[in-house]
Amino acid sequence: MGTTFHGPSPWPHITRAIRTRGARHAAIGYLGQDAPDLLPLRAGDLLVVNASKAAIRAHATSPAALTYYVNKGVRVLSSPTLHAKVIATNTRAVIGSANASENSTLADDAVVITDDPDVIASVRAFIDSLDELTEVDEVFLDDAIREWEIGRAVPLPGVTGRVRTGTDFLPAPVSRMFVKHAVDYQPTPTEEHVLDQHRSRQRTTAGPAAKYQVESLRLDTPSSVKRGDVIVFVSVDDAWIHPPAVVVSDPMKIPRSGGAVLYFLRIRTDLPPLPFTEAEKVLADLGHPGSRLRTDHYVRSPSLRTALLGLWNL
Repeated sequence: MGTTFHGPSPWPHITRAIRTRGARHAAIGYLGQDAPDLLPLRAGDLLVVNASKAAIRAHATSPAALTYYVNKGVRVLSSPTLHAKVIATNTRAVIGSANASENSTLADDAVVITDDPDVIASVRAFIDSLDELTEVDEVFLDDAIREWEIGRAVPLPGVTGRVRTGTDFLPAPVSRMFVKHAVDYQPTPTEEHVLDQHRSRQRTTAGPAAKYQVESLRLDTPSSVKRGDVIVFVSVDDAWIHPPAVVVSDPMKIPRSGGAVLYFLRIRTDLPPLPFTEAEKVLADLGHPGSRLRTDHYVRSPSLRTALLGLWNL
């Protein structure tokens, strides 16, 4: 392989280069919520990241990404002074400017990828030499989620060049959306326990009312729904259309349910449901008379996805 340079969009090359056997060590300054797709780490790997209070509050490092890696068995450490972006596998080293975030995929970043054994050893030694490290565990994650909720997306030079306000709970772009009819059901004790555990991480004892809320979605049959999808729910009697919800978890099997799975959804508490017939008329006026809101379906049309989000000025 030798040594190669990749820019201005290096992430496909990084992702491909680190898919190797053996433990990977990474020191990446900041993680966006889509970091797991860009930086596919597994149990036994080591990840050092800047998950300081300032980075979390600025929405530069995502607690959702931290949680994903911890649940995967990755050892995650936080360094409040980290700004480097380097990775070492058994056979390759990656050195460059790219954070694991959507902002990086939109910016002009660059990396060098090499199989030089001296460089690989130097990168590992650099990561091992980092100090002021804090283990990212359940307690750390609870605190990080609280800091994220009371913080806001603010521009950090070289980190958050693209700042979204009001729509920061949505993936960008919204490329996968479903319309589903809401069905009331009584959660099992197991579902209630899991949901309560997840919600407890969102609670604070003081301060303003939470802008976001975690809800659950149970599906009794296999589905193509995945983390990051947007779901617009319609009431069963077609009276109301509800604001978009974002899938924020992988499917979790529900014991003794015959194959049913549970997802967690994140919703904006300040967005109201809208009268169904009025929403249909608005969509028709925008050129979507056949919006198919009365049936469950995958929304393939980008313009219809945009129009649906526009019902709530998103």
